[in-house]
Amino acid sequence: MVKYFLDLYLKPKTTWEKLSEEKFTIPQIYAKLVVIFAFIPAVSHFIGFVVFRDYYVSAIKQFLEMAEKDQEQSARTIAYMKALMKELQDNDIVQEFMIMAVTYGFELLKPLVIAIIILFLSPAFGGIKDPNKSFTVAAFALVPSWMAGAFYIMNSPISMFMIFLGMFYTFYLIFIGAEKVLKIPSEGSKNFQFIIVVIILYLVISGVIGQIETLITYRILNV
Repeated sequence: MVKYFLDLYLKPKTTWEKLSEEKFTIPQIYAKLVVIFAFIPAVSHFIGFVVFRDYYVSAIKQFLEMAEKDQEQSARTIAYMKALMKELQDNDIVQEFMIMAVTYGFELLKPLVIAIIILFLSPAFGGIKDPNKSFTVAAFALVPSWMAGAFYIMNSPISMFMIFLGMFYTFYLIFIGAEKVLKIPSEGSKNFQFIIVVIILYLVISGVIGQIETLITYRILNV
């Protein structure tokens, strides 16, 4: 699988065609790809909390100052940010390890979520219905997002921009992979319609999952 990484991100169309001929299974992709790259944002959060905690504390203080002036700001969000700031100031390494584990667990879920969306939508847009190929597209496409997660080390506008670019490129790769691997025809802009629906569904589902992750993290912060 390693041989495809650089080529996929530099020559996506050609490399997706090669990947379409592979017969990777979901366990193989998890073991050789997902468990490695999904760890990047998790460990980056941990390093940021431990080494660059002052940047996070400063950003949270600024957020809380603005939140106090915003009557529409969620009380739950404010409570969460206060709990996170207290944890950073207390430097509780055990809690930080637990938060890293939770983050890692939810990152491991991402390719499964996208793969299910792809598997569900692909036949509707003229593509094939294949769990292994759907997961191949999801996992390989997520690598740029996971690598961009390294910027979680520093909480800054540049970090957020790089993470946005990583996610943007992930959806671009899914767009190309839809035609080359899943055989969704480009005629009538079916592949374009496909990626738009994928993005919408992913944002909705990831929003729900994000709320669950936040709730679990909040419980850890209040242990």
